[in-house]
Amino acid sequence: MKSICPLFALVLCGFCPPVPLWADGDLTLRVVDESTGEPTIARMELTRQLPATVRRTSRPMSVSVSPRRSLSSGPGFVLDEFAELSLQDGAYEFKLTRGPESRVLRGTFDVQRGSEDEHQLALPRMVQMRPEGWTSGDCLVPRSADSLPMRMTAEDLHAANVIRDSEVAGRGTEKPIPRRNAKNLFGDDEPVQTPDGWPTDPLWIETNVDCIGGLAFYRNQNDSGWNPVSTDEFASPELASLGWLSSLPADSSTRVAIENPFGWLLPIWLASEKIDGVFVLGDWLQLNESVIRVPDGRMLQPANRADATQLGRDAGQIHWHLLDAGFRLAPMAGSGDEPGDSPVGYNRLYVAARSQASSFDSREDAVAVGTMEEWWNAAWDGCSFATNGPLMRTNLEGRLPGHVFEINPADVSGDESVELTAEVVLNVRDPVEYLEVIHNGRLHYGAKLDEFAKAGGRIPPLKIKESGWATVRVVTLHEDHYRAVISSPWYFQVGGQPRISARSVAFFQEWLGETEQRLTKLPADQLKAFVPYVRAARKFWAERAEKAGS
Repeated sequence: MKSICPLFALVLCGFCPPVPLWADGDLTLRVVDESTGEPTIARMELTRQLPATVRRTSRPMSVSVSPRRSLSSGPGFVLDEFAELSLQDGAYEFKLTRGPESRVLRGTFDVQRGSEDEHQLALPRMVQMRPEGWTSGDCLVPRSADSLPMRMTAEDLHAANVIRDSEVAGRGTEKPIPRRNAKNLFGDDEPVQTPDGWPTDPLWIETNVDCIGGLAFYRNQNDSGWNPVSTDEFASPELASLGWLSSLPADSSTRVAIENPFGWLLPIWLASEKIDGVFVLGDWLQLNESVIRVPDGRMLQPANRADATQLGRDAGQIHWHLLDAGFRLAPMAGSGDEPGDSPVGYNRLYVAARSQASSFDSREDAVAVGTMEEWWNAAWDGCSFATNGPLMRTNLEGRLPGHVFEINPADVSGDESVELTAEVVLNVRDPVEYLEVIHNGRLHYGAKLDEFAKAGGRIPPLKIKESGWATVRVVTLHEDHYRAVISSPWYFQVGGQPRISARSVAFFQEWLGETEQRLTKLPADQLKAFVPYVRAARKFWAERAEKAGS
């Protein structure tokens, strides 16, 4: 295959310079889009520096501040076009943001007792992804009585799938939004329509996900052929996840994703051959919080409090082993069922529909999806990238992520190979540690961005000689947790045969063995319920080992 010249574009978009403000008593803040001047909705984190007379230590201390009746969203509150604040005198700091497509606006102000002031904050946008064909979504959002459309708008998030959890307080209605009407978000499974004039358009919400024991079941309301047994009928959520999988018909339109890639039952879930996706960014990655271990999962290595990025890197390793063991699962990203204090869409998936440029050109263009159904079709197709920070547009030999390259064995015989070249466009706010191209679980190319730029942004072409896969990721220097962007894989299939690595099959067989040891500690009646699933998994992985190459 003829190679093409690589394209590289990097936009370094760090924090905006601090904006000094002065106020004295009552303060009104207004936020507008810098490019249009129109009012917008964003998320603000506001802190007050405690006076030395109040602190119990000589170190500087601060406390979070929120307006009365404000809508909480992660570490902060929704600034709905404007906020009227009655503040104690003192020094304040703020951070204003609207998802990863906008810059972060920071500033300070002092409040003096008895005065009034008003300031307008112009929030700069870094990039607009949807006009480029990429639409953002959160694949798994817990229920909340706080307005989801409002919180999504404050994060510039277009799609969200909500967990169907009847035990959450506030089910059925949202708390009233100051100055806006409350919406009945959970009354049915229809997408929620938002009021006119909100800056995020479109805005799609569906409540169709059951999150059980580490698996997420995306129910199709038209899938009348599957009626799973209530989870109350099972001794544990983990056993319920297996029961639901086993009862799922082969022709069901319900999709299943691994929400917890560290789950002890992972090799058993995979053996069902009914898994469609896997979360590569989830609730083990939380804004303003370092998670160092998963209490209900298998750690690849002992938890290291000195390295808060460990879990994120381990999830990446698990994903690569899945690919190398022959699974083509759609990468997913979202809040998860335990998102902590992260705002909705902190971990998000960008998807696009594919459009061939012309009948004379094999390159694919990213096209914006028009409905929630189209969004999910693109997600399951793997035309996507997952991120909790950097933004990336990438292709391989003109093909968008998720593409399968069918290669004739004659083209890779002897010393011959097929060369494929990657193109990458990035927008980043955090300092970047490195850019990598991973091929069949090994590093094909890696460089710091300054080195990459000095080399003219050229990535050496992949030389394909066997079936496999490749992915691009960019990892930042953020230290509180793993912050990165990851493309969905491209696949290479030589002679119609997928890649199955003996090393990765052995990885999951070892995992299964440790899981069996844990299950033997269960009461006899519970252990008996797991036995058929364990035996089936043993058989599956033994057969896959026979098919594996080197």
